[in-house]
Amino acid sequence: MPLQQDFKNLINLLDTGIIVVNAAQQILLWNPFIARITGISENLALGHSLDAIFNGSIDPALTDAIEQCSEMKLSRRLSQQLHPALLPLVQLNNEQTLHHSILVQPVVYQEQTACLLQISDVTSTVKREQHLRAAMEQIRYLAQHDSLTGLANRSLLVLELQKLCDLAAKTQQPFALLFVDLDGFKLVNDRYGHEAGDFVLKGLAERLKNALTHFSEGLGLAARLGGDEMVALLPNITSSDQALDFANHLCEVLAQPINWQEQSLQVGASIGIALWPKQGESPKALMKSADNAMYLAKARGKGQAMRALNT
Repeated sequence: MPLQQDFKNLINLLDTGIIVVNAAQQILLWNPFIARITGISENLALGHSLDAIFNGSIDPALTDAIEQCSEMKLSRRLSQQLHPALLPLVQLNNEQTLHHSILVQPVVYQEQTACLLQISDVTSTVKREQHLRAAMEQIRYLAQHDSLTGLANRSLLVLELQKLCDLAAKTQQPFALLFVDLDGFKLVNDRYGHEAGDFVLKGLAERLKNALTHFSEGLGLAARLGGDEMVALLPNITSSDQALDFANHLCEVLAQPINWQEQSLQVGASIGIALWPKQGESPKALMKSADNAMYLAKARGKGQAMRALNT
């Protein structure tokens, strides 16, 4: 008996939830830690089943582990990663979910075969992992997007363009690449300063993204190559006329004035269009064809869209 009492005193000192249940899953031991985080005292818990104490909100994996422990004397560790809600536990300070893992082990307690449940609070570990994942996602986003406009950068454009080329080679579904160069942007930048230029770029990038999203039902990609050059990928294009219609619409959208500090700033856009596979079957070939077409649009008066000559 003194040994049993010493064991219980030791258990009571642990900053870990300890529950001992018999083969019928009736609670034989309920330490102060588990009493604190559940709000259920030892006197109320003893003799009751786990299922009754937790109102039937026990993960079936924990029930299985206890049965295997009782019947086959098997130990199991149930991790939070695989079983995020083994028991309905909350944190005392904010009532948010208490992330936990549970080790189930066979023991002899009060001269009978029983199962020991060690409940470990892994909330801080889970939060660190969540913060790390969020930081990694942020790093990945920054590595693939333009810091000023939020559009895809050249790296992501090349990646997605290659995917489109590979997919088109299998499905034979054409797509279009639009090379957009802003007309008159340098004049705005020189006259009103870089702050105004950045404001214009962000506004036009948003217009490009919105127009592309509406046209392609969210399947297209808008990218900024740098300076005043942007690119739009149009998947599932059925004809060059369809791409030209969108490019002409885009010229109109981008030419609308932008209000900045009581000033009305306006630039235009020259757009070159290349279609897979007529103007190229590789990212490099398509970019070159669209770039050449864009310069042709500039040579013919700017503010317009031109298809690559080999259409």
